[in-house]
Amino acid sequence: MGAGAVGLSAVMAARVAGATTIIAVDVVPARLDLARELGATHAFNGAEVDAVTEVRRVTGGGADYALDTTGLPALIQQAVEALRQRGSAAILGASRPDAVIQLPANDLMQSCKTLMGVVEGDSVPDVFVPQLLDLYMQGRFPFDRLVQFYDFDQINQAAADAESGAVVKPVIRIG
Repeated sequence: MGAGAVGLSAVMAARVAGATTIIAVDVVPARLDLARELGATHAFNGAEVDAVTEVRRVTGGGADYALDTTGLPALIQQAVEALRQRGSAAILGASRPDAVIQLPANDLMQSCKTLMGVVEGDSVPDVFVPQLLDLYMQGRFPFDRLVQFYDFDQINQAAADAESGAVVKPVIRIG
């Protein structure tokens, strides 16, 4: 859920890891197109279709793993609902401090689903960052496709482009 910088990085990581079905859900068509280019086998506009229904249809009953990169409680709930029995979902996006997730307790328990929080990839940066750089150098993790550079005097345009979804990750150059 979510095809911003983190969600698209997850798509690339899933591809590198050998996942055969990779589904991206977002509401920005250009990001869904980019998700397909980066390895998503399916991409759905969550404003146009029921993402849970589509994930279950594509996977034949539910996903093994689901990630929420938005931090939005409704999408976290959808990520959990889209899981198969014994599936695992992770929250990667930061929620508002007062956000509350509502989940059907019996579905979570009876289906033995797992929901966990993940910060900074739940990795050891001294190991993980060099691995990502190696994958980038091999052309297997093109994170540069997510970035657009702006000069400092274009900061307002960068903010507007980020808000509209026209750019995935604006980077401001100073000096």
